[in-house]
Amino acid sequence: MKKILLSIFSITAIITTSFGQICTPDPNAVGLIYPMTPDSTTNRWQYYEQTVTISVPTDTTVSVITVFVDSIQLDSVRGLPNGLTYGCGSSLGNCTYLGGTQGCFIISGTVNDSAGAYPVTFDVIIYGVLDSTGTGGDPLVLPYSQEVYKLHVGEALGVQSLNSSKFDVLQNIPNPFSGGTTIKFNSPSAEPVNFYVYDMIGRQVHNTKINAVTGVNTINYTSEKLAPGAYFYTVTNGKNSITKRMIVTGK
Repeated sequence: MKKILLSIFSITAIITTSFGQICTPDPNAVGLIYPMTPDSTTNRWQYYEQTVTISVPTDTTVSVITVFVDSIQLDSVRGLPNGLTYGCGSSLGNCTYLGGTQGCFIISGTVNDSAGAYPVTFDVIIYGVLDSTGTGGDPLVLPYSQEVYKLHVGEALGVQSLNSSKFDVLQNIPNPFSGGTTIKFNSPSAEPVNFYVYDMIGRQVHNTKINAVTGVNTINYTSEKLAPGAYFYTVTNGKNSITKRMIVTGK
């Protein structure tokens, strides 16, 4: 039964690097593609985005019976590492795609799970009737699951360490980020430290005074008041200032 039902739909994927875009189906995603290739790779604390295309036929054959496919609904995506979610680009809403059309959805986020291989399973529901014209026959509601690729997560790139002998600031993690990010800095002594955030044209959008302790300090920053885009942050003790770039993908 599984082998027959694999002809119901095909899924392929394109790796993309931008965020916040509306997905576009891959016009080459036709016929049966199994398994989906290539398997995907990313690293911990790295932003990841992948567009997945669903190609839905108008009809198919189950055993010797012709089935008219009214639509396919993406019910869930299982097995994603923590930090990743999916969002559908379906014009019908509810992650539903009509027979005879192509649709897409995006898997995205910043991975905050352990390194390893994550088999990803797509759960869909097929709606149709057991009749090639779609006007009669018995209605068909068929749940179906397909594991088509693995997401390989590696260790974080460029492991950072603070210089304990001087004032030092690390790159925020995760970056890019949505919701919240963490910035660690080292202070040689207990003293007041200022934390500033600026937009790309130099306007200050945030400032906080911190009573730093000697050694490692942590700043937990949220993006709830910021529009998606690139920003700069500065941590200064009045004598030393360190500025780094961060990217906000959502609130």
